[in-house]
Amino acid sequence: MKPHQIAIYFRHNGLYVQPSLPSSKGMRALDCVESVNDGWAGLPAALARAEAFAVAEAAKRSQARRFAGGTTLPDAAGCRTFGEFADGTTACILIRVPDYVLVMRSVGDAENGVIYGTPRQDELPPDTPLDELARIAQSAIEGRDGW
Repeated sequence: MKPHQIAIYFRHNGLYVQPSLPSSKGMRALDCVESVNDGWAGLPAALARAEAFAVAEAAKRSQARRFAGGTTLPDAAGCRTFGEFADGTTACILIRVPDYVLVMRSVGDAENGVIYGTPRQDELPPDTPLDELARIAQSAIEGRDGW
């Protein structure tokens, strides 16, 4: 499986999942946002759809990949700007590479309109099932289990 990232955003009781791919400019979000309509129970399926999109896009030439515009994620959440989206948002970032899955937690900074990472990072086996990643993401977003 080619390296990719899946970000899970929790904002005002809504869950949004967006995949990204590495590029020469760092991770770039893809033009895909999964809005999870059935809460935490629907997260594993949304992760699977986002990952399938990322894997399909990774197989394309760089110029053919569908990268997100600046408002793709805020639009999905009904926000006008990323700064508005960041206000009240907590996220879990899953970075999948051949040797491991890196899990990170990020929180929104309303004053500066950004989402920034927190210090903890967990490394999991590369074959960690999506159901387990969904459970870990929920713990990270809710600030449980030492997150």
